[in-house]
Amino acid sequence: MKRMIAVMACFALPAAVAFYVALAPFGGALSPLDAGAERIAAALGQGNVIPALLVLGVVLALVAALTLRGREHVTGSDDEPGAPPVWTPEPLPAAAPVTDGLAEAWPDAQPEAWSETRTDARIANLRRRALSGSEAPADLAPLPEAPAPFPASPFAEPAGALPAPVILIRKPRERERDWFSDSSWLGGLPRLGAAAWPRGADGVPLPFIAQIDLVELAFACPDTPLPRTGSLAFFVGAGAVIAVPEGAHDFTDPPHDLAPAFDEGGYPFPAEASRLSRWFFPFWPVQLLALDLPEALRDYHDPLREAAIEQAMAVQLDRQAPLRDHPFYAAGVGAPVEALWWHSVNHLADQLHEALAACARPLAAHRAALDQKRAVFEQLRRDPQAGADALEHAQEAADYLADEMGAMEEQSAALPDMVQALDQFVAGRDPWAQLEPAELDIVADILAEVHERFGELVRYHAPGSLAQLATLSLRAMVSGPPETLAALPEDVLARINRDYRLPPVDQHQMFGLPASRLGARGQPRSDLLLLQLGYDDMMEWCWSEAGLYQFWISPEDAAVGNWRAATLTFESD
Repeated sequence: MKRMIAVMACFALPAAVAFYVALAPFGGALSPLDAGAERIAAALGQGNVIPALLVLGVVLALVAALTLRGREHVTGSDDEPGAPPVWTPEPLPAAAPVTDGLAEAWPDAQPEAWSETRTDARIANLRRRALSGSEAPADLAPLPEAPAPFPASPFAEPAGALPAPVILIRKPRERERDWFSDSSWLGGLPRLGAAAWPRGADGVPLPFIAQIDLVELAFACPDTPLPRTGSLAFFVGAGAVIAVPEGAHDFTDPPHDLAPAFDEGGYPFPAEASRLSRWFFPFWPVQLLALDLPEALRDYHDPLREAAIEQAMAVQLDRQAPLRDHPFYAAGVGAPVEALWWHSVNHLADQLHEALAACARPLAAHRAALDQKRAVFEQLRRDPQAGADALEHAQEAADYLADEMGAMEEQSAALPDMVQALDQFVAGRDPWAQLEPAELDIVADILAEVHERFGELVRYHAPGSLAQLATLSLRAMVSGPPETLAALPEDVLARINRDYRLPPVDQHQMFGLPASRLGARGQPRSDLLLLQLGYDDMMEWCWSEAGLYQFWISPEDAAVGNWRAATLTFESD
């Protein structure tokens, strides 16, 4: 506190002189000071006097701050004379870059000196794997253990209780590798062994979303608080975590009454099945990467510290897979689509079938609106006090809706012929065969005609461009069986493997910052983040972009394997 007062005083004195010189003369009893102000202005120049004095104040303030900081670092806090020496943050030595990304977001998060004699070899090995993914360079310094530089949070567990965040990075797709042999993955089907597929309170089977091998997790994160054998399968909806014992298990057959996971080109968890529905999310194996964060920061429940940790996470993640802030797209904005597959045209035909099945609803809505406008006109026509302008406006509104209604009825009558023609066009085609240039031109004309002739009926169904159709097919190819992958162009596969292994907003992860909640008797506790899944267009997880599915469990329940105590939340800003 005294240092702050001294700094402010050193700046305030030249600033006050500058203020006086700018406003002088005051006259009267201040005449002697006015003469001094004149001499200062004459010496420095009228235009330079104020900036010069303010610069002088800044220089004096910096000198005072540095001088008093050195005294405080040696003797302790100047607010408490005789207090023991305090730890003062200083930059980390270059050989121990454990707080990558923290310096920019939170400068005080860098400890001055960490003793190498207290180095934890286990964490050092973890750091080597996290930073390089393989053998660490010989000159990589071990990770020292940090003191706790921040005050304890009322919601934090004891230091070291929470493991570092483990990020789930989707693996690159390789043409020669068995895509379905991995033991940790997102989407697809689970391997439950003898366990039953979980159901919600209404008896409906829950959608499967991920399975994590606990052996892989223990290798990536040696301080995991979870068991080190078997795996955990995660289901959304009501939420369920199923423990699967160690062993070779086949993929579990889905229940006959399983609801669809998503609509192709649409949203997850549709209320009703349609021609566009798919019963499982894309299968995608994941790599588990434990990030190397100081334990003193892991447990501190503070939004500012959390922001610093997120930035440090981003720096380390970018070494493994590029971060992105945009969805995957087949072509850039305004770029022409040069390739299309019959899978895309089949999708367009399915969309038109859905539009045809749903056209009764917009017709009924327009008819109801037209009836209401006509009723208003009749009411005004019978009212002797209604003005001519009101009658005219009511008539025009009714006539406009009548014209729209007639156009929609014509569209509804003509749409079946368009659907039938498109069905004949795609009949017998190999979904993963590429269209010839002439066929691509035909599809472009069909799509333009669909929107021009049937705009009101297909507005919420047909894709707006060929690029959207191509994007659907490319996403299906990259995560599908070998026959679909074979159709994927090499340059597109390379681009996806290079740029699209992470989600565009929030990361899929395990562990990390706790959720502070009140436990028994109102005592604060920190739940363990079992799994977090964010918006991911490559996984068809197209819930809100800020949405997060999060599985939570208390450390006590995790320690004894009480997975029934796990809870599922959905957070959305």
